[in-house]
Amino acid sequence: MKKTAPKIVALLLLVLFVTLALAACGKEKESVPSVPASESESTSVPASEGLSFITNGDGTCTLTGLGICMDREVVIPEKAQNGDRVTAIAEEAFKNSLITGIVIPDSVRSIGDSAFYGCSGLTSITIPDSVTSIGVEVFCNCSKLTSVTIGNGVTSIGYHAFYGCSGLTSITIPDNVTSIGERAFLGCTGLTSVTIPDSVTNIGNAAFSGCSKLTSVTIPDGVTSIGDATFYECSGLTSITIGNGVTSIGGGSFWGCSALTSVTIGKCVTSIGERAFLYCSGLTSVVIPDSVTNIGYYAFSGCSGLTSVTIPDSVTSIGDWAFSGCSGLTSVTFVGTKAQWNAISKGSGWNSSTGDYTIHCTDGDITK
Repeated sequence: MKKTAPKIVALLLLVLFVTLALAACGKEKESVPSVPASESESTSVPASEGLSFITNGDGTCTLTGLGICMDREVVIPEKAQNGDRVTAIAEEAFKNSLITGIVIPDSVRSIGDSAFYGCSGLTSITIPDSVTSIGVEVFCNCSKLTSVTIGNGVTSIGYHAFYGCSGLTSITIPDNVTSIGERAFLGCTGLTSVTIPDSVTNIGNAAFSGCSKLTSVTIPDGVTSIGDATFYECSGLTSITIGNGVTSIGGGSFWGCSALTSVTIGKCVTSIGERAFLYCSGLTSVVIPDSVTNIGYYAFSGCSGLTSVTIPDSVTSIGDWAFSGCSGLTSVTFVGTKAQWNAISKGSGWNSSTGDYTIHCTDGDITK
């Protein structure tokens, strides 16, 4: 009995040690909180982790960048880890990053300037209805961007917004957009079609300049002005319809649109800007509406294929070199008398190097 006592004591001590050890392990495991993966509530797709946010102090926050996130396909959560609602993407948040895709939740209301600038691997983007504006250079130089869906909440597209997006082939601008900023789509060399809604009132300077594959454009009646160089060097453009709301065609608007064969100018246009149709060598005929009072200098210069033009008696001035180099011009129809034609102020060289045209007035003809 004396010999077995130490064994019993040792056995009891061993059982006690194991029990204490297991209890300690259990307590250690419970002290590590389980952090569930965030989810984008609008997509039910697991959100990217490690993104960087800054609180706005009002229960909302702004996404400032990738942080430690290594995802190429980024899913932005509707809420940050601290519970703040994600309402904004900061300026330059993803600038020059290697992301290939992005999911933006409905909580986001604003996208900062240059937010996705130079994301050369980004292929598609859907901007939710909650976003109201696309700022300056937001998608500038996203050269592989092929698909863009712009939400119905967007009212303006900023300066250089899609500049250099050479992979973009088509764009539909939603009905709430009122303004297309300067150079918004400049250099989108793959763009073949664009739909401009009636809600747009202003198209900025060079907005579609260099979109060499764009073939036809209809500018709706809601637009009141076409900026300078708006469709400059759109060498694939074959037809253009300018709505009846437009009052002025900016300088160089269609300069270098060498494939342009058909132009319909709205009945409210009062001024055709300088160099507006310079070197539109495919243009064969033009009818200028009776609302126009001024034809700017070099307006139709170099339109070597132009054979006929109709000019109303409302025109009071024709600028320098306006029709110079229209070597094929044979007929000018002036809707007025010979006296009215002679009273028009005509600039230097307005008819230099043109064909041997005849001006047909209501009371007779005038030869060159």
